Amino acid sequence: MTGLVRAFGRIIGRTLRPTPKFVWRPGRVGPRLQTIGPDRIRILEGDLAGQELVLTTELLPTKADIYASLDGQPVGRAYVERDPPEKGIVLWDVAVKEGFRKKGIASIMVCRIFRELIAQQRVATFRIRMIRLMKPADRNIELQNVGIGVIGNRLGFTPEFDLKRLLKPSNVTGIEILPSKNGFPPSFKVVIKTFPLVLIAFVLDPDSRRPVDDFRTYVRLMKDERTIYDWVGRGLIVIGNGNYCLRAAGIAQFVNHLATDEFEARVFRQRVRGV
Repeated sequence: MTGLVRAFGRIIGRTLRPTPKFVWRPGRVGPRLQTIGPDRIRILEGDLAGQELVLTTELLPTKADIYASLDGQPVGRAYVERDPPEKGIVLWDVAVKEGFRKKGIASIMVCRIFRELIAQQRVATFRIRMIRLMKPADRNIELQNVGIGVIGNRLGFTPEFDLKRLLKPSNVTGIEILPSKNGFPPSFKVVIKTFPLVLIAFVLDPDSRRPVDDFRTYVRLMKDERTIYDWVGRGLIVIGNGNYCLRAAGIAQFVNHLATDEFEARVFRQRVRGV
């Protein structure tokens, strides 16, 4: 009986606990846009300013796809798995044609497909699947998933990995700085004793939240363990080979970046659940 009373008390406590007040603070992930039709938008800034992007979406019970084209030329696509159907939204892959990367197309596609799925579902949970397992002795280890890692960070996603636990000095056997390659910034290769054995991480600028290209920043961080832990806690070190999820603490940031006004943000907030 005592256990039942305690359980009932916990339920009542959660029910009566005040919900944190939602504050409408609009933000955006990519360039400023102007909607000029159901499937057509005009990009207002950046390298593609003035151009019209056509977005085609396909929503099915177990998956969703979005395609982007400029002047009739396919330039990008993103693929989402709906698992479980009508609830889970798992971003699997985002691809942008070479020559059109780093121009905001990936963020436009991701935000559009997320918005359309939230509008269609009464409940939505979000994950980004980026995990890639490596062995410490593998050759040609390099950074991947930079673009989607930055997008997820700005939308409030956090790593599924417990980074503070994985990066404890007693669990780390080696750290190496990987130089820039294939247009990607430098990165850390961190070898650890426990799963997933290797972490590939890149650093974000504290002000712009863009990847840091300066190799010297990585060298300085290597010399200051306390700063590394501080930046991990602030979300300024992004793991490129690990999954991400949207937890309760990131929901306000997420809906404020996706919604076009306060009313829509509050509707989205009612539907989005933290993993």
